[in-house]
Amino acid sequence: MTTVLRHPRPGFTWDWWAVDAQGFLVRFSGGPAPEHLLVHVDRVDAATAWAEENCPAWFNDAPASLHAFDCDGELPIYTRNRVPDFPLHLSDVPAVIADVAALVELHKAVGDTWTVHLDQGWVH
Repeated sequence: MTTVLRHPRPGFTWDWWAVDAQGFLVRFSGGPAPEHLLVHVDRVDAATAWAEENCPAWFNDAPASLHAFDCDGELPIYTRNRVPDFPLHLSDVPAVIADVAALVELHKAVGDTWTVHLDQGWVH
């Protein structure tokens, strides 16, 4: 079964969260997400706003603490923009983030992956 991927606001940047197969937090920015996440857009937006205020290093050039990937279009292809030395495990992050990240479980570990093609077995 193929996962339907869509962007809730085409043309605008949208950050969303996931947990990889090893339990690490992953932030995706700018592209489509699994369609089932779109019913939670308000929760995801609230979590991102919380993180921007309380964990600004997750969004700037500070030393990376989480896996982060960007997309520059509507295709579900994300490119890594941060390689964390000590990645955050889902159990290490505040509930506001962990709750929305748990909504998207990746079937692979991001590890040293540089490009994530979401439509190629990453999510179901």
